[in-house]
Amino acid sequence: MAGELIIEMLKNRGGKDSDYADVVYGEVISDKPLKVQLSNNMVIDDNFIVLGRHIGKYKVTGKGEVNGQKISFKNLEIDNSLKKGDKVTMIRMDGGQQFYLFEREEG
Repeated sequence: MAGELIIEMLKNRGGKDSDYADVVYGEVISDKPLKVQLSNNMVIDDNFIVLGRHIGKYKVTGKGEVNGQKISFKNLEIDNSLKKGDKVTMIRMDGGQQFYLFEREEG
């Protein structure tokens, strides 16, 4: 029942595909300032990009194990900054005016 209701709501919404959120892929062509080229050759800059929590530099607190020894760490800085040539995955938000960059692809 709930699935049918959601499908019906989506059908009634109408609009074009670009009006909806969508997963898009791109490549970083500049890291400062941040510019990403999408697969359709459109280039967006940091005015249109919202970075996810784990993109860039951030600090974490936690516990782990290294070579069998338990360790605790506080304010360990992780550097997951974007670099030219990185492949990224984003969600184009409704309306296509903002892109949530949530993942840098490995490879």
